[in-house]
Amino acid sequence: MPRSLRLDSPVDLVKSEAGVINATAAMVGLGVMTVVGGVAASSVSGLMPIAQDSAARQNAAQVGTAQGLARIMDGKFTDLEGLEAGGYLPAYRAASGPRRFDVGSGQGGTCFVVISRSATGQHFFVTDLIPTPEPLTTSTATGCLSDGTVRSMADKLDSAAAGT
Repeated sequence: MPRSLRLDSPVDLVKSEAGVINATAAMVGLGVMTVVGGVAASSVSGLMPIAQDSAARQNAAQVGTAQGLARIMDGKFTDLEGLEAGGYLPAYRAASGPRRFDVGSGQGGTCFVVISRSATGQHFFVTDLIPTPEPLTTSTATGCLSDGTVRSMADKLDSAAAGT
């Protein structure tokens, strides 16, 4: 009697003519699932640094937006304490872990620099003239704060992340 082409379940694909699951088919299926799982795991681990850098960029952009609001409402840019006191940023809670960004304003509140640190250790910055987060390098000149001040802000974030 010819075998029906109708399959009632996926198990029918790995059954032999005798009705028992074929060991070879089961091993092939297990191998395929292992490969798929390995590819998925390696893909996710490769995306983690990208996601962490993206979060740092987003932090910098959000603080830059808060600075813009402070300038509209108060007529000047301000430091981190001023942003929190003015209600432009929520107050920092130590229980949420080390702060991942720092803010500095130029003399008289005419400009600002935000430095944000990624969990990867990469730093990003925004300023009043550069609203899109950019990587902070040793040759970066912000046009607002001195290079030493900017480096000090980044070092402070590194120390906080290291717990020192």
